[in-house]
Amino acid sequence: MFDPARLSCACSQRGERSPSRAPGWLSAVAIAPFQPEGYERPNGRVGIRNHMLVLPSVVCATRVARDIAAATDALAITHQHGCLHVGDDLRHARDSLEGVGLNPNIGAVLLVGLGCETIAGESLAQAISSRRVNVDYVGIQRAGGTTAAIARGREIVEARLAELHREASGIFEPGRLLVGLDRSDDELVEPLVREMELRGAAVAVVDGARGGAAHLRLAALGAQLIVSLCGGHEAPLGFAGCPVVAVARDRETYTMLRDDFDLGAYGLPVGEQAALVADRVGDVCRGRLTASERRGSVDFVLDRLSVTM
Repeated sequence: MFDPARLSCACSQRGERSPSRAPGWLSAVAIAPFQPEGYERPNGRVGIRNHMLVLPSVVCATRVARDIAAATDALAITHQHGCLHVGDDLRHARDSLEGVGLNPNIGAVLLVGLGCETIAGESLAQAISSRRVNVDYVGIQRAGGTTAAIARGREIVEARLAELHREASGIFEPGRLLVGLDRSDDELVEPLVREMELRGAAVAVVDGARGGAAHLRLAALGAQLIVSLCGGHEAPLGFAGCPVVAVARDRETYTMLRDDFDLGAYGLPVGEQAALVADRVGDVCRGRLTASERRGSVDFVLDRLSVTM
């Protein structure tokens, strides 16, 4: 069973840092709490997006998953994994895929498997469905091949999308919002954590990974939104399922890739930078699209624990 503790994220929950300990740039002003808008899930969680996810369990099924999503309004993840994993690497890969399927931004999941892969698609679908509703499975070999699997997948996705489109969103308590930060070695991290907590959100700061690999860990942990602090000459990434607020930490990179970043945070006191980022987080939690969402970036980076052939 999926165990989020194995994904090695250090989570700073709301209340661990007392607002009375905040520096002057925070305590001197009244900070309004976040007012996130989202979708209630039957398991008690809430998502700020309502995606229909098509998730291949193995690289061999990515083409079918992509074709299913392309003909509908679904989101497909493509990856190069699912076969020839062993030991801890197998558990890590399976946990990561399962965790993404359980993310609260996902309204429904279609698992697509081949039928002979190491990470068995049907077993993965059963594991996800034990902890959430709206999970289906299509096996390419069982369906009779690629064309039949795509046709069946489209039928399932269209029916699920009709259900999702009928769901209404609503305002929820900011304490149910988990914001992920994709690095711990930036001077902006501590003031940004404090700013988020003062606005009512919980925060998870990933440890031991950066960029796309960190985004996957945070999404699998349950973060509804990710803040990506991009260092000098570091290009921004999106993620499949979670909006990523991409923050440029230097002027040169922001100028070169302005369209791909959500904002730049540099040249101001760190407290003011943190407030600017938190303001954008609040907007995204109420439906504003991030730069990566606008350009359709669904990056999926799974770090391997061992090399296999």
